[in-house]
Amino acid sequence: MKNKIAYQGAKGSYSEALLVDRFHDCIYYPKESFSQVVESIKAREVDFGLLPIENSIAGTVVDSYEELIRSGIPIISEYMYKISHALIGLKGSNIDKIVEVHSHPQALQQCKTFIDQMGYKAIPVVDTGGSVYNLINENKKEIAAIAGDHFEMEDEFVILKKNISDNEQNYTRFLLLGEESLKVEADEYKTSTVLISSDKPGSLLKALQEFASLNLNLTKLESRPILGRPWEYKFYIDFSSDKNDERIKVLEENLEDVVEDIHFLGTYPIVKL
Repeated sequence: MKNKIAYQGAKGSYSEALLVDRFHDCIYYPKESFSQVVESIKAREVDFGLLPIENSIAGTVVDSYEELIRSGIPIISEYMYKISHALIGLKGSNIDKIVEVHSHPQALQQCKTFIDQMGYKAIPVVDTGGSVYNLINENKKEIAAIAGDHFEMEDEFVILKKNISDNEQNYTRFLLLGEESLKVEADEYKTSTVLISSDKPGSLLKALQEFASLNLNLTKLESRPILGRPWEYKFYIDFSSDKNDERIKVLEENLEDVVEDIHFLGTYPIVKL
């Protein structure tokens, strides 16, 4: 039986493109939001879900982190995917006559320099793939979309300009979530956590010292505001680990009296495409 995987976005989104490349023997289910992806896993409508977690230009996808924390569904594996943005219009469009460009907020941020130089008005929408297909509904040649250049294979559209990202080294990390295990071959593993330090002086320093004492190498440390608690922060922390790393249990025990709260989101393989 084929595995079922939910993803946020429409046909042609980068999430779908990754699934086609990596999970070509699975069935894909597009969802309108990250929360719908997570809920479909919990309801057992699908086996797994795919969420973008971080882009090398625009940074962390905060909504994905919030869904990971809220749901408690573990991370199974990570995939890094090369992002190649293109400006796409309807057949007959002219790049010099475009006045408005639609795409996902992350894509707009990743192409901000190009958009500003061209003087386009940026309009955020739900996803990249949907922004392209919506051009048909709009039926206005002065409106364009930003999405992957694989849309050049579609008869209705034309690629007005390729490689419009602010930096050509544009990658997005995606996470596969699920309650069941999935056999994945990889040489590297990592563990993701979300930590809330206590209000005691030196709490964060003491917490970080616990990582150091176990020789755990941090690969991500980012602070985010806690909703409803002005000027208080939680910390996204990733660190390199082994598949069955005994240090993680020790870390959890050592942090109990040091921090207010900590969520372990999963220990998982890093798959390089």
